[in-house]
Amino acid sequence: MAKKTNEKTNWKTSDKRFVAFLDILGFKDMVMRKSHENIYETLNHISKGKKLVEKAPEHDTISDKYKDAEVYVVSFSDSIVIFSKNDSFDNLRYFLLSTRWIFTTAFNNQIPLKGAIAHGEVSLNKSEQIYFGQPIIDAYLMEEDVNYMGIVAHNSIDSYLSKIADEKELKILEKMLFEDKTTLKCGSITHTNINWFKIVRPEGKDIPEVKDIKEKINLFKQSSSGTARKYVDNTLIMFEKIENEL
Repeated sequence: MAKKTNEKTNWKTSDKRFVAFLDILGFKDMVMRKSHENIYETLNHISKGKKLVEKAPEHDTISDKYKDAEVYVVSFSDSIVIFSKNDSFDNLRYFLLSTRWIFTTAFNNQIPLKGAIAHGEVSLNKSEQIYFGQPIIDAYLMEEDVNYMGIVAHNSIDSYLSKIADEKELKILEKMLFEDKTTLKCGSITHTNINWFKIVRPEGKDIPEVKDIKEKINLFKQSSSGTARKYVDNTLIMFEKIENEL
């Protein structure tokens, strides 16, 4: 993969962006039950994924496809926040790609996540580590309500998507998103979700297979009981809604 020699343009401090807020499920219990070294290894897996998606646009093959798109990832304790550079369609595509890639990489390493995405004006100052804006709050509150291992869209995302008229762009999004009754803590409610199931690849296979994905989801039962196991059951329910679309 050839590396670009030119740097990307600077980010605006304040701009309309897409934000993902992801949270590690059962982190407090994990801290109590696992060694400090094991927790560090878990967080290191996530950190490596973060660096890959941030650096990927420096390479020609990614830059040619996604133009000026970039993401910036902030992680602290059990939370991961992903920011897009702006809200262009290319940035939306790369943001969705990056978010579900980080999610699936964690899933494949038996690190359970759940999360939400939102859209709107965000101020982001990397050097001063200043991040604020309504979409961060919207994504956080939406994530709190998510009741399965998945990523659900806040209504601000639906509003953005409703303005897309280009058929080609809509076709691209159909492969990355799906709308269905979603298992939330407040009940089963129709929402847009990121389709991360599509990119789960069992070792040695080029395409996702229903049996293998279900086995991977069920593996989480070995590390959860009682209330915590509801996330496994709910993830299977959500997967079964779209398994024929893989």
